[in-house]
Amino acid sequence: MKKKIIYTLICGVLATSCSLDKTPYTALTNESIKNTQGALEVLNLGNYHTLKSWVENWHRVTEYPGDNVALSGTTTDNLFYNYTYQRLVTNSRVNDYWSNSYKIIAGTNAILGQLKEGESTSSDQIIAENLYLRSLMYFYLVNVFGKPYNQNPAQNLAVPLQLSDDPFEVLPRNTVKEVYDQIEGDLLKAEKLFNQYKSSIYGSVYSAQALLARLYIYTGNNQKALEYANKVISSGKFSLLTAANYTQIATGVPENNPENIFAIRFVKDVDYASNGWYTIGSLYASISGSGWGEMYASRTYLEEVRKYPEDVRYKFIAPKILNNSTQLQAYYVTDDYKYASVPVQKEGDDYTYTESGASKKLTRKSNGAGAWLYYITIGGKERSALVDYTLENRNGFLKYYITKCSGQEGQAHLWSPPISRLAELYLIRAEANAKLGNTAAALTDVNLIRTRAGIPAAGLWTADNLGTKTALDVVLAERKLELAWEGHRKFDVFRNGYTLDRKYPGTHLSVTTPFYTVEPSSKVIVEFIPEQQIVLSKKILTQNE
Repeated sequence: MKKKIIYTLICGVLATSCSLDKTPYTALTNESIKNTQGALEVLNLGNYHTLKSWVENWHRVTEYPGDNVALSGTTTDNLFYNYTYQRLVTNSRVNDYWSNSYKIIAGTNAILGQLKEGESTSSDQIIAENLYLRSLMYFYLVNVFGKPYNQNPAQNLAVPLQLSDDPFEVLPRNTVKEVYDQIEGDLLKAEKLFNQYKSSIYGSVYSAQALLARLYIYTGNNQKALEYANKVISSGKFSLLTAANYTQIATGVPENNPENIFAIRFVKDVDYASNGWYTIGSLYASISGSGWGEMYASRTYLEEVRKYPEDVRYKFIAPKILNNSTQLQAYYVTDDYKYASVPVQKEGDDYTYTESGASKKLTRKSNGAGAWLYYITIGGKERSALVDYTLENRNGFLKYYITKCSGQEGQAHLWSPPISRLAELYLIRAEANAKLGNTAAALTDVNLIRTRAGIPAAGLWTADNLGTKTALDVVLAERKLELAWEGHRKFDVFRNGYTLDRKYPGTHLSVTTPFYTVEPSSKVIVEFIPEQQIVLSKKILTQNE
């Protein structure tokens, strides 16, 4: 019997106009797609629609293993295992991420199997969009389930390359290099076929070029990364938000944000009519009575983003003050990575506190740009102190809510996640120049991003104030600040051979075998292939170590 696959379509009548705010409720078989007027166009929109189901667990598997988040409790939700590097072959979050990725891939293959290049400009545009979407899926799949490219990519396994319009075809895993080669080829083809720019919520020549720039920086082809970053930057199609408008990354409609190159569009009062409990932002903050607010900004992120009071990126952090308290506390971290504090009083630029009946001052040091950093000596060790009004805590973990993933158009946890935006392209160019030895050019782009963030001239980098840092060090530090909670940090650390430092408060340190640091060579940096997928493949798929 011939196998069939049902493809989800949106819109009740195929001949009518469609938009991404409609929910799926009808379907066509593979055999009838080509013979149904408008089916390909609607299936194309359906692939974008499915991104909404994909993106939540994409965020869980890419962002939670980084060092920008701190969970405040244990949970039976399998996201806990992504956060703690305690891998499970039965992790439902990972399985759903895999399934939704391949669902989108199947949808793109269904379209690509029906169209030929050069038939018309409209068909070429659809081909290009689906090559881009398929490439996007494989880019994240290869990084979640495969080791970094700099670790023997021709031998290490990643994921199966499903390229035909038969989604029932069972294939073994391809190597990391094979997957990257396929992505590169598809994106280069898409770049030539795109002939229309719809908006930043659809694939475009610019989104393809942005993903190529990212692919080349990941694979170490720095000259090509530079070339493709320049293509997007010099196109003039995009511009950085001003410091005053920076929070529009979260709160604005994505296609109206001049910085967005590609974003996944969520629609107000349609996608999350109840303000959003099961959203990306709901774990990061409780807003207007919606959301759990159980995962907070990490201490290491806070210390970096608060070095300069002018840094607008701190606007995405909302400390939860206890009962409108007016008592200031100097919060520090103990040797066992717990939060502790002493009450302090502000006296000019100083903060005083009492220890054993004696009045003492926090040590203050200049940040070099007209503000102060504060420290407290406890147990003979000088520790960073962050001064805030008395904060709420959960299980001893301070509630520094993250709001970058919430608040679109005033709806509590609505957010349209940016996949590529212009700031990343400047930082790709900076990284490529740093690796090519062009330090001055690398620092120029880093300083462009820092200046946009509001950091004063005295806080910018020069070749003279790098000290023991390299240009690459400051590029990656800037990516940590600028691209936080956008799915980059874990990959940035390991693909560059750095060690991930997780020595800060959070329940990732409460498990039996916690990871205080994670080495780039560690087997835990890649997720297990979901056991369900191995069983369905009749064990053609093999497991990671």
